[in-house]
Amino acid sequence: MIDRSTNRRLQLATRIHYALLREIGHGIDVGRLLKQALYARDVLLVCDACSGHDLRRLAIAFRGASLPPPADGTAAGVSSFGASQGWSSSLVSLPPESVPAE
Repeated sequence: MIDRSTNRRLQLATRIHYALLREIGHGIDVGRLLKQALYARDVLLVCDACSGHDLRRLAIAFRGASLPPPADGTAAGVSSFGASQGWSSSLVSLPPESVPAE
């Protein structure tokens, strides 16, 4: 049985393959992308260097899907802190007095 993260990585690898075929005329070895870290690094660097935003987005998603699951069982990179606030803390600026003076 294939787990969700492996299935997601396979989907992303396949999309990267076809996007690279469209963008540069060369595909990739999807199986090798999934199994060999150095090959994956090289392919993802090519995706990052391509001008189309789709390949960059796919590379970011593949890297995220390749992260090991956290030990506590929560989703990787997701925090429930402030989830009920209804706003993103990254959009709120700090008051000037809270920034340390140099």
